[in-house]
Amino acid sequence: QSLTALTVMGGGGGARATNAKTLDLTELRQISEQVTQGSEMYSVVCRLGLVQLQKKGELQPLTYIACQEIREGRGLPCNRRVDSSGFCPACNRVGKSSARFNVRCRFGDAKDNAWLTTFHEAAERVLGMKAEEAQSIEQGEGGREALEAAVIAKYFDQPLQLTVRAKYETYNGEARTNVSCVDNRPVTFGQHGRAMLKEVLDHMGAQSRKQL
Repeated sequence: QSLTALTVMGGGGGARATNAKTLDLTELRQISEQVTQGSEMYSVVCRLGLVQLQKKGELQPLTYIACQEIREGRGLPCNRRVDSSGFCPACNRVGKSSARFNVRCRFGDAKDNAWLTTFHEAAERVLGMKAEEAQSIEQGEGGREALEAAVIAKYFDQPLQLTVRAKYETYNGEARTNVSCVDNRPVTFGQHGRAMLKEVLDHMGAQSRKQL
């Protein structure tokens, strides 16, 4: 392994990452496939490389309008997609609603890259804008082109510490592991640099021990 290929997993994570297993993207890909029940949380340091802006030649919506009525017994917003009239099929009525992100992001580190579904709160931090702002840009004079330019400006912008959830679930009768980004925080360059130096020194120490 060359020194330039090292991936740093340290520094600057949010509360969600506290008990998460620290991995690089190659390890995340391998380990997440082994989740066969429940869910596991992982922490990965990487950068945003790409956002899926098209799918099968058609523009991919980055936001949707979600119901914000509080669900009985849960105390949390419904968050189901509403139709053009604002009607929520889960709540069976028209109520409060707001824009939310649901984007597919490709993150990369020194070893690998991975596409992850990135939900609202995490997407707002990755893209550096609120979902309402994204809708306003797209509906403004610059249209979709202006929104895409704002998104592309965030590519490789800064290292991020992602909290990734691998959840074993059944979808349309098929068992699968759903891997998604549920949280992220920027990694400060000072913390990132110190963690890189520590990994380089650890790597050099391991190589020296092998030669003894």
